[in-house]
Amino acid sequence: MPDSSPTSAAEADARRLILIVDDEPSVRAMVQASLRTRASHYDAIEVGTAMDALSEARNRQPDLILLDVALPDRDGFWVCGELKSDPTTAHIVVVMLTAMGLPSDRDKAMAVGADGYIVKPFSPRALLEDLDQRLLSSR
Repeated sequence: MPDSSPTSAAEADARRLILIVDDEPSVRAMVQASLRTRASHYDAIEVGTAMDALSEARNRQPDLILLDVALPDRDGFWVCGELKSDPTTAHIVVVMLTAMGLPSDRDKAMAVGADGYIVKPFSPRALLEDLDQRLLSSR
């Protein structure tokens, strides 16, 4: 009898890994809750600092990183620049997820290599649509 569980081997292979980087546990929880509505598509790991983000990105090679700008040890612009300048992580899609909504902030993010920019507060539905467009349509 075929496996009819929600996460068969084929579905597990197709899952995308997302790294959530935000120093606010409540934001990480909200993103995780949003991702659970697409449970068959996404797995997520979360960290709260820039240095942990770099370590996880290098070790786990996520498909996409949701990256806050305001982090306690280094800012997200620096993290994005580090990721995009490293050949082992340059391919990872980086979407800034931040309260910094000025056009100059967005410009700075794009200048360091960000692939997208979402301003907080965000709509969980809009976030999922953005992720689906960036990740699921690229299969």
